[in-house]
Amino acid sequence: MPLQVNEIFFSIQEESSHAGRPCAFIRLTGCNLRCSYCDTAYAYDEGSRLEIGEIERQIDLAYQGLDTMV
Repeated sequence: MPLQVNEIFFSIQEESSHAGRPCAFIRLTGCNLRCSYCDTAYAYDEGSRLEIGEIERQIDLAYQGLDTMV
């Protein structure tokens, strides 16, 4: 099942019991809420259709050797 992916990026988890851990985030396209405080309006429409396996492959290639949560 393909997902419309706006971006895949690396950051440090800031919430939950996993706070402080390196993490790969997958930002999807198409939020329909349009919150006034949204800082990612570019994600409303832009993105590429990617299969789950391709997303995993991109994360593995980009963050090879890191103990990364997804």
